[in-house]
Amino acid sequence: RDVNRFDGVCVWVAPPTHWCNLMSLQVIRRHDTPVTSPTFGPNEELFTISSSGDIFRYTGSTEFDNEYAADAWGNSSGQPLGLAFDGEGIAFVCDAAHQAIFRMQRQDSPEGMPMQKIEPYVREYEQSQFLGPNSLCLSRQTGMIYFTDSGPFGETSLQNPRGSVFAVTNTQLLIPLCLNTLAHPCGLALSPDEKNLYVAETGMNRILRFSQHPPQVFHCSVFHQLSGRFGPTALAVGSTGDLFVAHFDFAENTESGRIVVINPDGEVTGFIATPGPEITGLTITPDQNNLIIAERSSTSLYRHPLTVQ
Repeated sequence: RDVNRFDGVCVWVAPPTHWCNLMSLQVIRRHDTPVTSPTFGPNEELFTISSSGDIFRYTGSTEFDNEYAADAWGNSSGQPLGLAFDGEGIAFVCDAAHQAIFRMQRQDSPEGMPMQKIEPYVREYEQSQFLGPNSLCLSRQTGMIYFTDSGPFGETSLQNPRGSVFAVTNTQLLIPLCLNTLAHPCGLALSPDEKNLYVAETGMNRILRFSQHPPQVFHCSVFHQLSGRFGPTALAVGSTGDLFVAHFDFAENTESGRIVVINPDGEVTGFIATPGPEITGLTITPDQNNLIIAERSSTSLYRHPLTVQ
């Protein structure tokens, strides 16, 4: 079928060092139900998760193909919200319905057919059930898993700020970085040197930064305060340290979406426009050439080039 295109405008407010011209935002896949949490596995394959519980694996080139083929890689049998892979190809899934993080992997059965192995990884802290893990990211240096615990959309809010941020060690020891105090903590991402963890606190319309000093001792502060729209939902960090922020709003409020680009000093350096405002997932391709965007209202997956055309 024909590939739909949307001209995304990148308007830079800082000195124009890159990406100053009009960019072509391309639909690489549409689904029947919304997908979110785009991420790349160890073989540089693109994955997303669906509100139906399916985990999709995509076949195609992020550089040249106009459209991806997608197949069902697994299913969490719940309400998955976040997805990440370790270096061995094991998937970790945040599932709000089960209020847990699952560990999933594909194995071959004795008959040689692929089968899914799924087991709970963490589901409580000090004998208290999680509200519902939302998003997660993995440290490539230490194997530490960081995740937000917000519950379903609306369960933690300005009126009820009970969301948390946790770290999980290789021995499955949970370390609370911020406990029962946040208004819907959502997407999160590590800086390139992994010394800083960025967290989108949707209900407060801001980005938090957890800095390690010394290692595994975290100090939290407000990295950037946004205004307008509902709040940030997803984050991605480039190799130069630029932070890409999905500034979510509801389709009833506006037609277009916005991704805010923030440098490591917390200064806004640009914006990327998208055809729908309900952006729920971001990731950058392994070659750093494209930003992959999941947008809920259009049930679409987009590609935005991050290099000068």
